[in-house]
This record gives sequence, C-alpha cells and structure tokens, in this order.
Amino acid sequence: MAAPQKPPYDRCVFVNCPFDAAYKPLFDAILFAIHDCGFVARTALEVTGSAETRLSKIARIIQESRWSLHDISRVEVTPSNPLPRFNMPFECGLALGLQRFGKPEDRKRDFLVLAAKPYQDRRTLSDLAGQDAAYHQNKPGNAIDVIRKFLAPKSPSAVRGGTAIKARYRKFQAELPKLLAGLEISRKEILTLDYVPELLRVMIEWQRRMNASRRRGWAWPGRRPRI
Repeated sequence: MAAPQKPPYDRCVFVNCPFDAAYKPLFDAILFAIHDCGFVARTALEVTGSAETRLSKIARIIQESRWSLHDISRVEVTPSNPLPRFNMPFECGLALGLQRFGKPEDRKRDFLVLAAKPYQDRRTLSDLAGQDAAYHQNKPGNAIDVIRKFLAPKSPSAVRGGTAIKARYRKFQAELPKLLAGLEISRKEILTLDYVPELLRVMIEWQRRMNASRRRGWAWPGRRPRI
C-alpha cells in the first residue's frame, strides 16, 4: 500500500492549542475554518501509536507547515488550574525559532498568536510584544473570523467571507448526526479528542461535496476559483 501523500508545505497550518474538553468547541471551529479557507490543519493528534516521541512529532509537523496558530489562552493560573500550562508557549517558541534561525526559506513562515482576551498575550508572553495577536473571547464564531483574516491573504485562490464560513459550519454541525449514521460513530464519540482524525475526514468530505454542488462563477481577477 502506498504511503499517504504529504500535503503541500504552503497549505499546511500547524495548530498549537489546548487539548481538553472545554476548548474542544473552539478547536473544532478552527479546524473547520482552516479547511474551508483551502488549507490543511496539522496537529499532534493526527498520528498515534508511532515510534516517534511527542516532541519529535511536533517538531516534524511544525517543519512541514509554513503557517501555524498558537493559542496561549490557557497559560494563566486559575483556581481550577493552579499550575500554568507551558506546552503552548513552548511550541510557539519552536515555530518562532525555526522562522528566525532556520534555513533562508524559513524566513517566509508566518504564525498567529491567539488569546481569549485583549492583552492576555502581553501579560503571559511579554517577549512577543510587537507581534499582533488575535482574540477570540472563547467564542467559536470569533475564532473562525480571526483564522479567516489570517489565512485569506495567504491563499492563491478566493476565500469566502467569515459570515459564509460560519453559516457553513452551523450547517455542518446540524447535518453531522446524519453524516455519522453510515459510519457507526456516535456524535458524542466524534466530538472527543480521540476522534479528531475521523472528525476531520468527515469535515473535509462534507466541504468537498458542498463546494462541488455550489461552484462559484466569480473569482478574484487572475486567480483560479477554489472549488
């Protein structure tokens, strides 16, 4: 059996975010937005049971992705989380280090820092002062808007607006139980972190079918429509 084809470097987006149930609604919206903009989401959850260490896997995926998203909204200490979570800032540092000290082509990489509230990034990672962050207020719709704003200028083809992406995501969510019926996977299961690869496959297939049934007749001048 042939090995799976590696997605194009210029289309890969590494997603560095909290992996927990509370963040999952945001995570799902981010994954949907990335693919609806014509890119490919890459996460540490995409491969399990391999001989790679977690750090090696993360470093490899960062290297294979020209773009990356880093949500540091869970760094702050709370009563329920008395110790800060350093994974997200650490992985952000890996991406920034590759951009600054890697090969000449690595200078063309770009990343977006996400946070829940304004100035949260400056309080927790003051070294990023001057790096514009985006704030989602823990709302999936806001996350879709900031992802679209970050990725649209990087796409070689037209990207639909944030309002349209959010409407498509709501439609996908409404149709998800029907999509899962033939897979013998429950909605409760597929919305857990263990089923992220399966959820992504369902998302991508749904988006492909929607695009095929609604081919757009207009595109940016000189650009091929994304279908």
